[in-house]
Amino acid sequence: MASWLSRLLAVLLVTGAVAGCGGAEPAPATLTRYYDIGELITAVSAQQRVDETARFTLRGELTGAQDARLRFTGAGEVRISDADVELAFTQVVTQSGADPQETGFVVLPDAVYLRMPADGGNDDRPWVRVDPSSTDPADQQMIALANQLTERADLTVTLARYADATLISDATDDVIGGDPAVRYTIVTDLARAAATTADPALREQLEQQVRSGLDRITSTLWVDAAHRPLRSAARQELPGIGTLVVTSSYRDWGQAATIAPPPEDQVR
Repeated sequence: MASWLSRLLAVLLVTGAVAGCGGAEPAPATLTRYYDIGELITAVSAQQRVDETARFTLRGELTGAQDARLRFTGAGEVRISDADVELAFTQVVTQSGADPQETGFVVLPDAVYLRMPADGGNDDRPWVRVDPSSTDPADQQMIALANQLTERADLTVTLARYADATLISDATDDVIGGDPAVRYTIVTDLARAAATTADPALREQLEQQVRSGLDRITSTLWVDAAHRPLRSAARQELPGIGTLVVTSSYRDWGQAATIAPPPEDQVR
């Protein structure tokens, strides 16, 4: 799979896409609707730091102009705290005319691990370890990818980053998997996001998207009465690439999660 596509899938892994079913405490019966993105971020962030852990699943499809189709599914666990975000994630990508490829990530405070697709050469030691303090360019690329994954696993980080350019255009009562929820339609103005970000690299990326014809991103987020995200769905036109559709779900908020390094004899 081309490197740009690998980065794309990782970057869009959990872009406003989280969901949860259940948790440490039963959800209250009364739903609260938020019409200010800052208030929604505050409420969700506070509950995430109470629950700390969750399991999540992901499915999506990228369809190109030439009927090229790429599907991806993934599952993992996340642990969110004020200090950092830990993550274990496995993803399977299926592309037209090619065998499915499975990759894995484990992100811990002191190391990042990547499980490469089977290639017949390193199948007995499929994991690569990178020290976050490494200055090697290849390692730095992997660390950046891991940072993108963990940042987007914490929904509030992405929402807060673009809060000045994001609004809630609708908030409606709904039911997800039998649980009452509020369905939020969230719109981010990419031109305004570019104008307000302090990160030069991110600004250039956003400006490039705007120049290519992508002016806003709209997604749907379901949040339960305890302010736990339940589901997210997004459909995005990527100029020159195709149409990306992503749906994500989280469950088991507040329940035990196992996020640990791979066995040493599988790491090279």
